[in-house]
Amino acid sequence: MGQRSGMTRRQAVIELALRAEKWTVKLFQALGYSVTHSPIVEGFQIDLVVRKDDLSHPVEVKLRPATLFGMHELAREALRLRTITTNSKLTSPILVLFGMVSRQARSWSQNEYGFRLWDIDVLREKAQPFPNLLRELNEIVAGSPALPILTAATKGEAERLIEQLEDHLRQNTLSPSDYEKLCQEVFVYLFDPDLYGFQRQSQTTDGANRYDFICRIKPGNSFWDAVRNDFRTRAILFECKNYEQGIGPDQVYSTERYLFTGGLRTVCFLISRMPPTDGALRAAQGAMREAGKLILLLSNSDLIAMIKLKGEPGGPENYLDERIWKFVISLPR
Repeated sequence: MGQRSGMTRRQAVIELALRAEKWTVKLFQALGYSVTHSPIVEGFQIDLVVRKDDLSHPVEVKLRPATLFGMHELAREALRLRTITTNSKLTSPILVLFGMVSRQARSWSQNEYGFRLWDIDVLREKAQPFPNLLRELNEIVAGSPALPILTAATKGEAERLIEQLEDHLRQNTLSPSDYEKLCQEVFVYLFDPDLYGFQRQSQTTDGANRYDFICRIKPGNSFWDAVRNDFRTRAILFECKNYEQGIGPDQVYSTERYLFTGGLRTVCFLISRMPPTDGALRAAQGAMREAGKLILLLSNSDLIAMIKLKGEPGGPENYLDERIWKFVISLPR
């Protein structure tokens, strides 16, 4: 299914998502379920409720044409569906995904009791006895917008950034300003245009606080939309610490001053040449627990790992997704 003349990419994706939901209804009916479309259960509107053998299940349908489904997104959907089943007669939620699931998300979902995940491979298996449904499923997948392809130029940029980061790890020869510039280049390479409007050496109006650089979050990417909504932020701050050793709690405390919820500025990526100390991690946990501020501690090794994942759809986002998830669930009381 090609994009029709005059239709924007967003309109094409919306139309494809509606078609995917209608296809899901037909699949459940073919499997012997009765289907209720768009019911409201315990104050929540959900895509479907399907019933078979005296059991009713809530179903959410998600289309992800160009990136992998990440752990953070699936966890949020699972929590929502679990809330619905806890307060109603529904059981065993099903999340239908027209797309692929990241390795971390699949591992997480397999350990979730009572939560079923049907990604594209499962959908193909269940549609196998129904040739018309299988054919339409393949049409829906084929009609998804094409995945981005790494060109020779972007591969060359990746190799250059990795080489500079690895050289910096072996021997700290960069000035603080050069390190800030390198870190900004990495994040522009990884996340442009979803992160945009990068400004270096930004300063608050009173002149009291100056942070290395800042950027805005563009709506439309599921991971960055989740960050913006979950942490009530419109921007990402970046602090780059070009130290010989891992940063300690003092660097986290000084960074925390730049963040405040009233200004919708609650997230900072604190980047350092070497991995942070345990004290820095405890300080970041305290900022999250006590004030809801996310200070994600990253090192050169993390930046290199994300650059290497750039060729995978949603790879760098899924890397950050996993880091944030592990940070949140490991918070002490």
